[in-house]
Amino acid sequence: MTGEDNSSMPSRLARGARVRMSTLGRERHPKYGDRQGVVVGKGSPSSWRIKFDERVNVQAIHEDYLERVPAENGRPPQRGVKA
Repeated sequence: MTGEDNSSMPSRLARGARVRMSTLGRERHPKYGDRQGVVVGKGSPSSWRIKFDERVNVQAIHEDYLERVPAENGRPPQRGVKA
């Protein structure tokens, strides 16, 4: 973050939000690529629990590594349908 006290700011993420790895997240964890998923809960005070599409396990990811997916791109991929 920027070093400012953001404790009074509302979080930009919430349970049920569609997310993907941010630019910083992809730099720090390139194996995740542009994977998308859904926020299923809060981890530690600075992390969120994410259920990535086509993954079985839930992963705790730091909030700075996540960004919301725009609504028009926020639908999970349909199985058996080629893009």
